[in-house]
Amino acid sequence: MRFKDVLGLDEIKKELIGSFLQNRIAHAQLFHGPRGSGKLALALSYARAINCTSFEDCDSCSSCPSCLKFSKLAHPDLHIVFPVIKKTPTDNPLGDDCLGAWRKEIIKNPYLSLESWMSVYKEEFFEKQGNKKKEGVIYSHQIKEINRKLTLKIYEAKYRVVIFWMPEKMNLKSANKFLKLLEEPPKNTILLLVSEEATLLLPTVLSRLQNRRVPKYTVQETINGCKKEKTKDFLNYCKEVSGDLGRVLNYRGQEEDTHTDVFIALMRTCFKRNFAEMAKWSEENASKTRQKQIQLLNYSLTILRECLVYNYSERKINNMSVREQNFVEKFSTYIHEENSISIIEIFETTIKNIKRNANSKIIFFYMVLELSRLLKLKHKFA
Repeated sequence: MRFKDVLGLDEIKKELIGSFLQNRIAHAQLFHGPRGSGKLALALSYARAINCTSFEDCDSCSSCPSCLKFSKLAHPDLHIVFPVIKKTPTDNPLGDDCLGAWRKEIIKNPYLSLESWMSVYKEEFFEKQGNKKKEGVIYSHQIKEINRKLTLKIYEAKYRVVIFWMPEKMNLKSANKFLKLLEEPPKNTILLLVSEEATLLLPTVLSRLQNRRVPKYTVQETINGCKKEKTKDFLNYCKEVSGDLGRVLNYRGQEEDTHTDVFIALMRTCFKRNFAEMAKWSEENASKTRQKQIQLLNYSLTILRECLVYNYSERKINNMSVREQNFVEKFSTYIHEENSISIIEIFETTIKNIKRNANSKIIFFYMVLELSRLLKLKHKFA
């Protein structure tokens, strides 16, 4: 992937090219931004550019041996580390075991989220349903293996590049091993970390990285950046996923799964105080992975924000689908000054508890009970 193939982000591209042309390449860099942003695409373009033997017009070429290998993500001096899943407690899986599948998915969609990749990974490499519910982790044996590779001589590139995709998934043991690598990096080796939640990295790791934040795309940028037919359903979907280019590029039609239906069902069930349905909702969503649970809760906070905007602003809902807008127009009257802060705090607390690996079923049921109470509060002004 070349810089010109990355949608937008011109200022960051200019900064990266400038650092390369001035020979001021930091040995450890962090590209972080929200799901569906161009952070991985930028890191891959940068890795290709600094090793291009015919760099011109502020971009890598398409014909030198290095670029041809980078275009397939198959350069011998490009190493990738990403989360994997243990089938058994004694299992020591490596990213190399499924690297071919990862390359295929990333070449097809360099804005792919961890959740989307994990769906492919679990479907292709796992049969047991119990394993499919597990979260991906970067284990210490993966850091040990990359350290072993880095003791070998660079094969042909000017700079050997190691991309750590989703480094926040390192457990404590692997993070400490990685810290040693940061403190004593091999010569001519560039470490590029690509993260969705950089705040989860150890402070001692963060302090040793050149930090580069990659902003979220606007809805209009995702619409313009996708070559799919601009149907009404497609435009609505772009608004629903709100700047997630990875999901926009994966759009297949109306069957696409969003969080809208789940959120609407939650609010209606809580408002009716249907305790059987509330328990059912809690159980169904507790069975999802923690990542999907957090995404649903963050989406809920976005819709609640739109309710407040609708109530207290000009009543113009810009980045919402028709379905979301129709719901918010009717539902926003129940989100007001008496309950809005408490409702938002409930969702934020639920997110924190899920990140701490608390029991999702209990957390969700407590959340819906609180919501059923708060949604019934009356606002004082007419």
